[in-house]
Amino acid sequence: MVKRICLITPPSIFLLDERVFMTLGILKVAAVLEQAGIQVEMLDLSGVENYEEVVRDHVRNGSVTCYGLTATTPQMPAATKIYRAIRALNPSVRIILGGPHVTLIHAAYKYEQKRGVTGRAATAYRLLEEMFDVLVVGDGEIAVFDAMKDSPPKLVDGDDPKSDLFLDNQKLTELPFPARHLVDVDSYHYTIDGVRALSKIAQLGCRFGCGFCGGRISPFLRRGGMGCFQSDVPEVVRCHRI
Repeated sequence: MVKRICLITPPSIFLLDERVFMTLGILKVAAVLEQAGIQVEMLDLSGVENYEEVVRDHVRNGSVTCYGLTATTPQMPAATKIYRAIRALNPSVRIILGGPHVTLIHAAYKYEQKRGVTGRAATAYRLLEEMFDVLVVGDGEIAVFDAMKDSPPKLVDGDDPKSDLFLDNQKLTELPFPARHLVDVDSYHYTIDGVRALSKIAQLGCRFGCGFCGGRISPFLRRGGMGCFQSDVPEVVRCHRI
């Protein structure tokens, strides 16, 4: 089992201001790992222009044997550059990919398989398989431990409601809060009525059925009709002290 890991949030270059809401999913994973006694380093590259050089410096000067990346689809170009920077300097290090992009690609890939077709999802999924050592889809808080085993599987599927890796409301309640201490909280600047504020994830799932959403076929997003799984939409919490 890996005892030390560096988690990475790629930059979101498409945003006008990347330092508004911190990425909570990977900080929840970090909190669970720390609770289990695993040393966690965090590279929060949101808004960092020279992020590739920051990654190279970490690989040169660090001693971790495992990196874990999260990525939305718009973050994948940056995530790919980060992957290449790590791999060029340390060919043997384990690189894990989790987050919305790989989760939704895998869900679409399974949907194609059910229909007996090979389409864009299959192509995209195979490219991710070739690039990263381990793919974690769906809920990562428990699944990450399988990805850090001595001989991990290529795919850790936390997007299956029948799996123990899939979070229910009780598991969500029992998990520690996101490890915000691993990022520079003061560099994030969101306010409500002039008061500094942070985002939070209060519930699991999304009760809405927007036609443009790419996540309707992924159980990870707890679409409508799944009983107690309701809202995964981040809510903003007003706080005077953060």
